[in-house]
Amino acid sequence: MKPGSRIAIISPSNGLPYLFPDNYELGLKNLKEIFGFEIVEMPTARMSPDELFKNPKLRADDINQSFADDSIDGIITSIGGYESVRILRYLDIDTIKKNPKLIMGFSDAATFLSYLNYLGMITFYGPSVMAGFAQLKHLPSRYIEHIKRILFTNHFPYTYTPYTKWTNGYK
Repeated sequence: MKPGSRIAIISPSNGLPYLFPDNYELGLKNLKEIFGFEIVEMPTARMSPDELFKNPKLRADDINQSFADDSIDGIITSIGGYESVRILRYLDIDTIKKNPKLIMGFSDAATFLSYLNYLGMITFYGPSVMAGFAQLKHLPSRYIEHIKRILFTNHFPYTYTPYTKWTNGYK
């Protein structure tokens, strides 16, 4: 990954971008302006919570397409939520395994991230568009450097230094 990489945005769990578009837009803006990513919003990224709930296959299709598309370098979830377990049976594991790429999310994304990890893929439990990249209008420089080191370098193993402050909500 590097600045200029194309990142697919998926909503595997909840339709909060639909309900809170300003927070979602701030996260997209930060991903573009601070990290230099080109954003590719998948079809269900802004779908309403009701529509997402009714269509687990469509959510899985976005993940499958993100892995199948050679022009996409990584995948980040829009937010966590609940019930992503319903998408697992629709994932195209052969396509996903043949096209490994960075995939990152948090909260309910742990369900499918753990599943993919169980199948041998490297996954990242980390910030999402709305929780991590949008909670503060101005991201702290230490946080930016932390994310850049994880996403843009191969310095592994990575020694994590806990933060002394945190935020709950949006400021």
